[in-house]
Amino acid sequence: MLDRFVLNELFDVYGELLTPRQQEILQLYVQEDLSYAEISEELSISRSAVLDAVHKSISQLEKYESVIQYLSKKKQLQDLVASDKELSKRVNEIF
Repeated sequence: MLDRFVLNELFDVYGELLTPRQQEILQLYVQEDLSYAEISEELSISRSAVLDAVHKSISQLEKYESVIQYLSKKKQLQDLVASDKELSKRVNEIF
């Protein structure tokens, strides 16, 4: 299982590609930090349905990242900028 920070980033980048129901469940799990039991109670569905939806959604987000590699490329760019002081200064000036 991914750590919450990475999962939150994946959800921010690719969440709109999930179904509305997957978005709703994963938003409660990732951003609201609710347990499976709390989500099942909130949405009036079984705990196993929540568990299944969370795992399928996370798997889908990981699949999107493996194909698109947005976060991977973002990290590479951040590392490149961090390693070059002049480039880092120029980027900071822009932002």
